[in-house]
Amino acid sequence: MTPVLTRIFGDRGSLLRSIVVNVSLALLGCVILATSIIAWEFYEHLQERTALDLRQEAQEIAQQIRTDAPDLGLTSGALRFRGDKGVYRYTVFDRDMTPVVGGELAEMPKDARQRLLSQATSAPLKLGDNRMALTVQGPEDTTVLVSTETPKSGWGQVKSLLYELGEQVAWLAFGAVILMAAAIATARRIQAPLRKTAEQLKAVAPGTPDIRLGKADLPTEFAPFVASVNAALDRLEEGYQAQRDFSSNVAHEVRTPLAVLRSTIELVENTTLRNDLLEDLERLDRLFSQLIELARADAAGERAMTTVDLNRIAIDLAAEESLRALRQNRSLAVTGAGTAPAIGHAGLLNVALGNLVRNALAHSPEGTEIEIEVLASPPGWRVYDRGPGVPDDMKPVIFDRFERGKTNAHEGGVGIGLSIVWAVMQAHGGHCRVEDRKGGGAVFTLELPEA
Repeated sequence: MTPVLTRIFGDRGSLLRSIVVNVSLALLGCVILATSIIAWEFYEHLQERTALDLRQEAQEIAQQIRTDAPDLGLTSGALRFRGDKGVYRYTVFDRDMTPVVGGELAEMPKDARQRLLSQATSAPLKLGDNRMALTVQGPEDTTVLVSTETPKSGWGQVKSLLYELGEQVAWLAFGAVILMAAAIATARRIQAPLRKTAEQLKAVAPGTPDIRLGKADLPTEFAPFVASVNAALDRLEEGYQAQRDFSSNVAHEVRTPLAVLRSTIELVENTTLRNDLLEDLERLDRLFSQLIELARADAAGERAMTTVDLNRIAIDLAAEESLRALRQNRSLAVTGAGTAPAIGHAGLLNVALGNLVRNALAHSPEGTEIEIEVLASPPGWRVYDRGPGVPDDMKPVIFDRFERGKTNAHEGGVGIGLSIVWAVMQAHGGHCRVEDRKGGGAVFTLELPEA
């Protein structure tokens, strides 16, 4: 279906298309029923109409009769009296029932003719070949006989029926157009509040748990549906609040024992054992922090988004990580756009970029530089490193949760850092990808929608 027709009659499966189809089927059924009724009525009253037509024709001839003129004042050679391919045949009889003008029943004996004509006075009489005849008394005992030609009983009837149907169908078509226009207008009026409700649903997110659907302008039949959706949103908000409370309690309950454990480990005299335990504790603390950050990224909502400058986030992060980089004999650089406005959550974007930078610091050789390039259009970052890179078979799954590269696995990673990056970008409507860097290493790209 063309776009124009789609706009008028709706998409496949839409409410508008369903109403149009149902109304069309109903109209088709009405047309078939109306046609059948009209045809039935036509043939039921066909004899009455034929008798009326015959009587009118006979009376017209009777009014033209002049008994003091030859051939009763009628032109005997006229086509209507000869009966050649006309709609009716006309014959005028005198008082002795002898044909004066016209030739109908001329070959019939006088007695039989008289009996037949007397029968055709009150009601039409069937002649041969399914023809109908009727008589009217003229002046001075003359008799006018009018009969139908054979075509009137066959194709003539069909033409009359089609003519009558044509008049009725014109009104049916006019009514169908009005009814269809009313159905389409009604469907569009119903769709308008539904579209508004759909827009309200788009705003529902973990960061906006208090949004509920309104019932204004909606048909009353949709009220139970709206009530059920709002009740489901209430349950989701309760579950989300319970999850946030749980995360907060876990953060409080776990952080304190970890701090106590760190203090205890630092009292261990064996340097090697102490360092090994502190390293394990650091890995555990990092895993816990990443799980909390991943939950925050998954729960990010549009309400928490504001206008941020990606250049400022990159500079602040480079300042935070510069000491770590110096200790590892590596350097950090921020290049690219001087300003890059975007819509996002500054804290989560800092976490995502920080995970990429820390990965680059962990995997790049000593003496190399990790570069953060700020992108303006579309807004985002590129992080360049000189590490071992990402194998081609790992690129499609590197951002999956708990998916660890070989190098990361050897170093004790759990495969959460890059999944946090992916979750943050998904929450912002952006995307991320990894490519090979010319000369060795990897390039991680984060892109956000235009501000």
